Amino acid sequence: MSLSRLEQIRLTEQRYHDEYYTNVKLFSEGSWLQSPVKSVMDTFDSLPNQNDLQLLDLGCGVGRNSIPLAQRLKDDGKSKVVCVDFLESAISGLDKYSREYGVSEKLELIQSDIGEFNVRTNQYDYIFSVSALEHLDTFATFQRVLESLQLGTKASGIHCFIINSNIQETAIDTGLPLPPMFEILFKTDSLLYTLRNRYANWSILRENVNRYVLEIMRDERKVRLESDVVTWIAQKSPPS
Repeated sequence: MSLSRLEQIRLTEQRYHDEYYTNVKLFSEGSWLQSPVKSVMDTFDSLPNQNDLQLLDLGCGVGRNSIPLAQRLKDDGKSKVVCVDFLESAISGLDKYSREYGVSEKLELIQSDIGEFNVRTNQYDYIFSVSALEHLDTFATFQRVLESLQLGTKASGIHCFIINSNIQETAIDTGLPLPPMFEILFKTDSLLYTLRNRYANWSILRENVNRYVLEIMRDERKVRLESDVVTWIAQKSPPS
């Protein structure tokens, strides 16, 4: 039986990440795991409240962002980072690194599809996601997840999302285009339109687009991955 497009994409992404997490250590120089994302860390510093924080990392991987943030929370016994990822290799890797870096007590690890993760109302001060929301199964799920995340955010809480759009993949050996291995193929203008409408009642702290190029391996084949990287940071209204 042939795989559906969704099944093929998820299997390809699983193979890529499983191999990468096996062969590349967290914070390895020269890798995309080398350091936390600056916008994620800077946004955390802008949170109006720095005590008893509840953070949610969607598509956490092996802890590129959640471990450095947990280190900042170490002196606050009630604060926590909830880490969600679809891949077992990500969660098991994060479990290992959390103990290695001494922050296991600050992390809650959950293996789940982001689209199926239950977000409790008024739960989180800071929700962030790096290159994960484009891996939801459909645009309708993306819309539903955004609504759930907004309901799950406390007053004055912040969302920081990094989302790939206008994605292209090219085989390096032939120069021929390949079907992008992403579930939602956002167009940049449409994505920004959706976000502006969805966050119309929030304060937009940052909206920018940068072009990104990366060479990756897809099933032992070198592939050039290009995309627009949309950074979207918004803050919920403070208490009235």
